[in-house]
Amino acid sequence: MTPVSVTTTDRAVGAAWQGRSEALADHSLGGRSFCQRLASATDVWIEALAASACEQHPRAPRFALLAVGGFGRGELSPQSDLDLLLVHDSKPKHVEEIASAIWYPVWDAGLKLGHAVRSVDEQIELAKHDLDTATALLTARHIAGDTKLSGQVIEQGVASWSKRRKQWLELLQQRVRERQATAGEVAYILEPDVKDGHGGIRDVQSLWWAECGGLALSAEDDAALNECYDILLDARVALHRATGRPGDTLRLEDQDAAARAAGADSADALMAAIAGAARTVAWIADEAWGRVARATG
Repeated sequence: MTPVSVTTTDRAVGAAWQGRSEALADHSLGGRSFCQRLASATDVWIEALAASACEQHPRAPRFALLAVGGFGRGELSPQSDLDLLLVHDSKPKHVEEIASAIWYPVWDAGLKLGHAVRSVDEQIELAKHDLDTATALLTARHIAGDTKLSGQVIEQGVASWSKRRKQWLELLQQRVRERQATAGEVAYILEPDVKDGHGGIRDVQSLWWAECGGLALSAEDDAALNECYDILLDARVALHRATGRPGDTLRLEDQDAAARAAGADSADALMAAIAGAARTVAWIADEAWGRVARATG
């Protein structure tokens, strides 16, 4: 029987996956610190997968792989999706093989993958009209491939956001209101959605996107948002650890376990901290979006 050859790239992929597993298992960190460590370890793994894909397909066209979404922000909770964007300057059929060589190992590892393959021109054009694409590029990061391609996409995305700031602020405000109406108030319901609820994680992120469009927040408000964001993100990490599944709603049956995972004294203490942070976020968000409405109305 012929032994299977293990390449240096294969070993790099295995070592990088082990590094990600170790980051996941490190419960000495919580909140943003944990998320950043996991994102960094995942960067190394995705880089190794991209190098392996290039080794398998040495004639692949020029491409760049970018992290977007939570991955782009360098924030991965234990059950977060991986959001990846592959951009190229060739015909789509020429990049299918290399894209598949990256995507399939991620799926095989049991991870949920958000992925897209677009030409540079397609990506830049989409960012002019689609809010999710436009916001994703504000925190996109280069992972692998051609840095000039990724730099072009990111720079054009930021420039497009700035050029269309009034349009984006109005759409973003509408999206915020719709989300808040559906998910409810984080501070005042028994089973809050710490991500999408009013006063939750997405409210903070939306304000940071709005700042890129010209919304002015005071230094005090920015500091308060960062402090509250840490509390909410810590709760999300604890929830994922406690349940072992994706989700952002702290259900009653999970609150004791989430409190233990967060190192809180009790579920009541955890929920009180979340409620306090959410009230502050909601107050700052309501005041800020009120100013946007008056300015654009």
